[in-house]
Amino acid sequence: MSSDLSPGMRAMAARVSGDDYAAWRRQVERVKFCSRPVRVAGRASAVDPASGEVQASFSSADQPDGTLLIACGDRRASVCPSCAETYRRDMWHVVVSGLQGRTSATSSGAHAGVRGAAVETAVPSSVASHPRLFVTLTAPSFGPVHRDAGGAACRPRSGRGRTCAHGRPAGCGLVHEAGHQVIGAPLCPECYDYIGAVLWNSACSELWRRTRIGIDRALAPVASEVTGNRVTVAGVRALLRVSYVKVAEFQRRGLVHLHLVVRLDGVDPTGGGEIVAPPVWATADLLASAVRRAVGAAAVPLPSPDGTLRVAQWGSQFDVSDISAGGPVGDGRRLAAYVAKYATKTAGDAIGASGVLASRFRRLHRTWLRRRIGRHLARMVETAWDLGGRPDLAHLRLRQWAHSLGYRGHFATKSRRYSVTLGALRAARRVWRAGESVRAGRADVWASARGSGAAVVGDWAYVGRGYRTSSDADLAAAMARDHAIAVEEYRDLKRRESDVDYWSTLSHYPGDL
Repeated sequence: MSSDLSPGMRAMAARVSGDDYAAWRRQVERVKFCSRPVRVAGRASAVDPASGEVQASFSSADQPDGTLLIACGDRRASVCPSCAETYRRDMWHVVVSGLQGRTSATSSGAHAGVRGAAVETAVPSSVASHPRLFVTLTAPSFGPVHRDAGGAACRPRSGRGRTCAHGRPAGCGLVHEAGHQVIGAPLCPECYDYIGAVLWNSACSELWRRTRIGIDRALAPVASEVTGNRVTVAGVRALLRVSYVKVAEFQRRGLVHLHLVVRLDGVDPTGGGEIVAPPVWATADLLASAVRRAVGAAAVPLPSPDGTLRVAQWGSQFDVSDISAGGPVGDGRRLAAYVAKYATKTAGDAIGASGVLASRFRRLHRTWLRRRIGRHLARMVETAWDLGGRPDLAHLRLRQWAHSLGYRGHFATKSRRYSVTLGALRAARRVWRAGESVRAGRADVWASARGSGAAVVGDWAYVGRGYRTSSDADLAAAMARDHAIAVEEYRDLKRRESDVDYWSTLSHYPGDL
């Protein structure tokens, strides 16, 4: 029978039937079924710094294939769905903690130790009563593009036979489906300002920085009007603190827009940096007024590689919503899920070609690129690449960021005191995993060091990226699918149990009425 199997199936069968399969499976489960884990080899020991006694030790030589698997940690869903899902869940906690509060980023227990105390991050539940806004900032227009008009014509012509300067129709009377590939593409590529679009993407982070400074400046006159006393910008910063979390998303036209949760806090009078409530006169309406002023005033001058004078500003279509006003935007958990899902996307996810634009280009193959992602996004990449070759634009590093269409910023950032940090969440997971290893009777160097204050001494070497064989990768992918199905079945069971518990609390069922 084994002779009838393909080499890959025989390798997979050998892995499953091997004596070290249980240990290999534990490693794959520990990295959350990462699709391209880093393989390292070496050893680590927990050593008492006073006596030199080795309290616990670990060696990859005792592991399957003599290596230890470490999750790649990539945030991009097109690169590693497993690690991207972990990142998305972490971002959900970051967002919702700033909306509803969080007592701690780690669990207590015997194995929390010194390091566990170091990752404690408390956000008081009182932040739920602070003024909070959900803000969406978009890019301006660089030329008309095809759009999904909700069942209506894309861009009806105002006059028959109207054309642009290049002889193309000035409108589009078709009705495009929501996922059609033409959505986001310009009506006339020659009329579209590709240089301006790429330069705007490159200036987006600086534009937000100036907007953030502008919010403080805009709060001063608004606060003066409300309080009846003159409040300077320095005075505002002594009374109020603007905290935020920001996630960038690419639109179908290849331009970035930002989703933000903005919260207004007070300033701790003791100087301890605690999150406190703002003065009673600092309302959500006051914060919204300041945000609108700052958005309208922010501007960044752009280079003029083609002699055209350009300034980066926000588009006219931006939204400022009061989270505390109720409705879908007022549901903190749903809002956190909505914001967090964009943190794992790349420029190509908007059109389903994310794998092409997931990493940097070393060389530009224009024909291949246009075939894979379409002419519009390909031209955005080509424009960034061509501009990046100019000495006067070298400081923008556009070739390095051509795969993100010139955008150089982080896809998810937050202010220092908005909420729990990603590092604290990762440390909490390490603490939990170490505790699980100890409870399972497996010696854990890092748990031992945490509990006793010992020093961890290690010697590690990089072996490779990805699983050792393609059959191992296929087996890990199958395990990931089985795990996802099991999780969904478990959630469905919990929903059913919740429904049963709900109806059992009623004195009678609706059918008995």
